[in-house]
Amino acid sequence: MAPRPRPRPRPWAPARAATLTLLLPLLLLASSPPSGAAAAPSPPSAVPATQRQVASSSDPPASPPPPAQLRPPRRHRHRRHRPPPPPPRRRRLNFGERLGIAFAGVAVAMQVVLGAFLALRAWHLRRLDRAEVSSSTPLT
Repeated sequence: MAPRPRPRPRPWAPARAATLTLLLPLLLLASSPPSGAAAAPSPPSAVPATQRQVASSSDPPASPPPPAQLRPPRRHRHRRHRPPPPPPRRRRLNFGERLGIAFAGVAVAMQVVLGAFLALRAWHLRRLDRAEVSSSTPLT
């Protein structure tokens, strides 16, 4: 039995590991509660925790309040709307950006000309080949 070829290392594996290494601490910091909330004492309750658990397990679940009590009625306030912000000013391209766009335009034009030249040359060679084949005489 032939030995198996060794798998090639993936080129993106170090980048993925570095990304995960950097993102994991950030995610842990984002998911932890803020330090002010952790340091704030919990409100004192008159009933100990064990009695609260017993009382809550024996009480039936409270029914949600009727829809009218969920939110107070809204009053429509007609506010004066602000005018829309002025349109942003058009940013002019600097010299380097304009030069780069000019070079890109020249490159596109040269590719179009080269493609047209090659297509014309191929058409011309096919035409010459057909003319040569039709004018040749058999070698018998």
